[in-house]
Amino acid sequence: MQRAGKNGQGGIKMYTGWWTTFSLNRNLVQTERDEQLLYTKSLDIDANDRGGLIRINSTYIDWIDRRFSVRGMLNTTFLFVGYIFFTGCFVFLIGYALFFANREVDKIGALCCSFLSLMFLIAFYFLCIRFEFFTYTHFPIRFNRITRKIHVFRGNGPNGVLTVPWDDAFFHIGHSQKTPNLCDIRGEILDGDIVKDTFALGHFFERPQPVLEMWEFIRRYMEEGPEAVAENPLDRYVGLSVTGSFKNCLIMSRIFYGADTPFTQVISLPLVALSTATRWLIFKTCKVPVFPPEIEAECVVEANDPNVWPIPETSGQFAAENPAIMQRAVERAEKAATQ
Repeated sequence: MQRAGKNGQGGIKMYTGWWTTFSLNRNLVQTERDEQLLYTKSLDIDANDRGGLIRINSTYIDWIDRRFSVRGMLNTTFLFVGYIFFTGCFVFLIGYALFFANREVDKIGALCCSFLSLMFLIAFYFLCIRFEFFTYTHFPIRFNRITRKIHVFRGNGPNGVLTVPWDDAFFHIGHSQKTPNLCDIRGEILDGDIVKDTFALGHFFERPQPVLEMWEFIRRYMEEGPEAVAENPLDRYVGLSVTGSFKNCLIMSRIFYGADTPFTQVISLPLVALSTATRWLIFKTCKVPVFPPEIEAECVVEANDPNVWPIPETSGQFAAENPAIMQRAVERAEKAATQ
């Protein structure tokens, strides 16, 4: 499983739509029109899920949300460590002021400092904690080729799922506002030329090629069927695991910081260790997303469906266990790098 944003360079720039909301009730801009992804037009490119696929069968595919890869990474780790630190300061200072300070000036000083610690706690909560902890492990986007609907999971409460017809969504290559070379697949819900809602899916990359490969996978699935996305049997497996195991958190942290060689693993070890622990704690507090019963009723998978791909327990499991799958993945990556 390969994606951009190594060494944290990409991850810190792609929180729009998660920590900060997308800009809505605005006019569609020309650059979005220029980079529109047409479901009616086949691209002269290999279809590749690029680690974004969660589940596939003859009825639907589930795709990962863009925020998944940055959960618990650089920004979150530092903010969470700060949150823990100021929590300790607040508790200590309140305890000191109430039980140990003998002079009035000491009590006042401790209470003032505890108030500042509380302000930092509140700031860190609104900056990070409320978005990451006690939410959902991931926020899948489901494409049902039978009903030709897209279901964007946002929660289990009222209006928790955005549903839009496949033919009505406007897809284009999205770019980070701060780092324009970082791109993803962006879906817009339009009322005329006015953007009423936005969602981003899949991992983000530092060049358009992988984004186009992901799009071609989704487009072919919806327009041509599940058999069209992978002719080679060695491609018919899911690479990404969304379970919140410690091993999966470690794998994603290594990918995020580019720790794929012994040297980079040693250099990035402190960040990898902190991010792994933070990501694991986040997932331990989060619920597994479940689509509403009415949506699941439309997504029944037939028994013995030949297009159900195996799902790994850990990310990259099948490639690690089968040398032929690994070799095939390397060949596809090398071919994509030349395009």
